[in-house]
Amino acid sequence: MPSERGRFDAAVAAAVSELAALQKSVSEKIGSSQGDIFAAQVLVLKDSGMRDRVLRLVEEKRINVEAALSDVVEGYSGVLQGVGDSYLRERAADLRDVGRRLVSALAERQAATPMKIPENAVVVSKELLPSVTARLQLENARAFVTERGSKFSHSSILARSMGTPAVAGVAEASRRIRSGDRLIVDGLSGAVFVNPEPSVERDYERLEAESRAHGAQLREESGGPPTTLDGVAIPTLANVNKLSDVEPALVYGADGIGLYRTEIQFSVVKTFPTEDEQYEVLSRAAARFRPKRVVFRLVDLGGDKVLPYFPLPPSRNPSLAQRGIRLLLRHLDILKPQLRAFLRVSADHAVSILLPMVGGLDEVREARGVLRQVQGELSAAGVRFNPEVPIGAMIEVPSAALTAGMLSREVNFLSLGTNDLVQYVVAADREDEDNARYYQPLHPGVLRLIRMVVEEATKANRNLTICGEMGGDSRITALLLGLGLREFSVAPGEMLRVRDSIRKTHLKEAQVLAQQALERGSASEIDALLNGGGSVASAASALQMGSKGVQSRDF
Repeated sequence: MPSERGRFDAAVAAAVSELAALQKSVSEKIGSSQGDIFAAQVLVLKDSGMRDRVLRLVEEKRINVEAALSDVVEGYSGVLQGVGDSYLRERAADLRDVGRRLVSALAERQAATPMKIPENAVVVSKELLPSVTARLQLENARAFVTERGSKFSHSSILARSMGTPAVAGVAEASRRIRSGDRLIVDGLSGAVFVNPEPSVERDYERLEAESRAHGAQLREESGGPPTTLDGVAIPTLANVNKLSDVEPALVYGADGIGLYRTEIQFSVVKTFPTEDEQYEVLSRAAARFRPKRVVFRLVDLGGDKVLPYFPLPPSRNPSLAQRGIRLLLRHLDILKPQLRAFLRVSADHAVSILLPMVGGLDEVREARGVLRQVQGELSAAGVRFNPEVPIGAMIEVPSAALTAGMLSREVNFLSLGTNDLVQYVVAADREDEDNARYYQPLHPGVLRLIRMVVEEATKANRNLTICGEMGGDSRITALLLGLGLREFSVAPGEMLRVRDSIRKTHLKEAQVLAQQALERGSASEIDALLNGGGSVASAASALQMGSKGVQSRDF
């Protein structure tokens, strides 16, 4: 395939040029040792053995260069991770980064003529990187099926925010599913049917029709915060990842933006976006929701959220390395421009600032100190901003949950990020499909921490919003209301079902359900309680179909 060979060589040349520039920039701004990381990656890119192996796979398997590159990188990194030398094991991460950079270069070279996806196609891959997802034209994709990750991985969350079901942790999907296969992806039972029998297709066509009818009915009932059966209004806000997500949030009548994740703007470019570039995008988002509240979260980097132009020191456990606000406080050249952009938007809109991955009081106080510095700089330059802009803390780690009362005295509001909170409480990486059975949002320890945070926020008279994936699960809406949560921020596509669950809930009954759940000793017992209590949504409404398709997690 001469065309694939040419694409690969052009992408390598572009990546080498980019790495040389990054090495120079990083060496000057951060240090020569960090810059040397990119020099090592250049050597990997220029390795003739890797090139030959990739192109040989292209010829032998008749696949595109992206798929061949994925196979080669996975093979090499697997070998490195299995060796005894810790230095060599760490090089596996560098190799995967090289692979991501090449895939990005290949996608960018097709930007002028975007990859066309056939209408009603299901995209099947080993991994779905957020940066790649954000660049591709995916209007025709009905669903994604990936081998890596889980329902709670960042790529899955990103895909769902686009209105496209994300299917993660499907073993050997790229090997067992071929182009031209007919697929049914079932989000209710967690099954993927390959070339199903006609009778199975007819059953799912009926279920999809019922789901669409139910969704249309819910859409007619939307408008304003939903109220429980005993008349308590529960605001439902939107989680968004990028500017284009704002429109669906408006269509579904969101009461504001409870979580604007800013990472996507950083992941689709080759260097850090400038203050003006960030201001331009964020001001447009805030203007569309004016006068409703918009919560901008500072860019949350570290762990599995990596940028190709921002090297992080090797870590034996990236999830426990520098992340979120801790990382930003060590890199004020990233933090300050974003704070300036947030503050400039606050001059004309109801903006709040959210600190990610807060561990305790020291980080909040240090962040507030940096904010005061930025406010002073803007005042000196005559730039308008809201001097009373609210500051909030994400409750995502056990230390923050356990000190929520003290944190409440230092911030204006709290946001409950259950995605990370669950993985740290139960010690199960949410990106690791092999540990999916241990990632249990309904674990009694998780529910008890949530109740504790609610109680502390209530005592301090601080607003608390749940913005993690638990909040978007309409099956447990009543349980969350019973635990005391009174504001939800969810993906736009989840809003109608969550609102419907709120309208069907009586708070006193929800409180009884929550107390019963807190008395259970395991996630399976709590799940059985929910199933037995009739709080499970109907099969038609639980299917993640809509106009896009359905979800699944395994064969």
